This record gives sequence, structure tokens and C-alpha cells, in this order.
Amino acid sequence: MKKIFACLIAATALAAFPTICAADEYDYSSPPPAYESQTKASGGNFTVGVGAIGNIFVVDARPELSPGVGGFIYFDYRWSPQFSTQFTFLISDQDGRGISSGDDSILFMGVPTFDLKFYILKNPSRWDPYGLVGVGFFAVSEGGRSDGSQAFGIGADIGLGTDFYITERFSVGLSCIFRSIGMIDSLDGPNNGTALFPVSLMGNFAYHF
Repeated sequence: MKKIFACLIAATALAAFPTICAADEYDYSSPPPAYESQTKASGGNFTVGVGAIGNIFVVDARPELSPGVGGFIYFDYRWSPQFSTQFTFLISDQDGRGISSGDDSILFMGVPTFDLKFYILKNPSRWDPYGLVGVGFFAVSEGGRSDGSQAFGIGADIGLGTDFYITERFSVGLSCIFRSIGMIDSLDGPNNGTALFPVSLMGNFAYHF
């Protein structure tokens, strides 16, 4: 699984490299098309992107998870100059630690998450910082041991990020998101509740159309 994530990260970097190399041909004095359309009308813009994610769990819970890496894909619709909605599908590979030591290859998934983004700058700029709040459906898979580590539930998140337009159509971005997730391990009969509190560090490469 970790090899798959490493290949995803490498593929993302290779996809972005030709665009970055061509950035010198872009007219930096002009704003990105997203802003040009927004100055003419309060229409929206579509974005699709992929990226890498790293999760750090700031509170010990069951399962107790060590930092892990993974990938994500997202779809964004910017329906006004300062607001957009984003759907994200993410997955990361986590190893157990502490009371979950030896329970490795646990998958942490957001399938999907939904975020409302507020863009801070009103004037055209190649930098596009934002804040976000959202909710999502999350799941944790069984790991290497059959000890009932699987669980699922609903969570909320809050975060900050920024995009940087390389060319008119392409951008790269970074974000940091804190999530609070309540989970149960079954819908039938008695079930155990738990909570996870990951901080997600995310980097992306996006196409705007």
C-alpha cells in the first residue's frame, strides 16, 4: 500500500513538472482566469485536482495511529468570487502504535468530505489564500490484526490553505486541516464508540476550467 501511495505522489510531481517548467512563458502581470471571470460576473469556475496527504493524530484513541501518508482527489466549484464548495476523496495508510502496536496497514478514508471555502483576497492575485469548514464521512479499515479496529462515522473539519496559479489553467496548493471525527464499529447490537483527531497536511496540483 505504501508503494502505491509513493507512486501516486511521484506521478503527481511528474504531471506538474512540465507545467512548472513552462511557467516562465506566462504573463505574470495578468490575473488568473478565475479572477478575470469573477470581475466580469459572479459566475463560478470548476477545478479538479490530485495530491498527497499526511495525517498526524494529535490525540490518542482506539485505534492508536502513527503518522501516515496517502493521496486524494477533489472537485471544486467556485460559485462566487469569494466562495466555493469542494468534494474530496482521500485515503492514507497508517500503522498502529501504543495500544495498537503491531496492527499495521490500517487505511484511513474520507469518502467523501464536503467543504465550504472562503477566499480571503478580493483583488486579483496569483496567490489565492482561503479558510474552510466542512463535514465528511470517514472510515478506518481492519489492520494486520483482526482486533476490531474497523470503524466509521461522521466528522467536522476546519482549516487554512492557499493556491498559487502557475499558468492560466494550472495551480499548486497547500493546506492544513484539523478534523474531529466520532466513530462506531458496528450498526448491529452493542457497538463501541471512539473518536479520531487528525491534522491533515495536504499538497495538490489542480486544473481549472
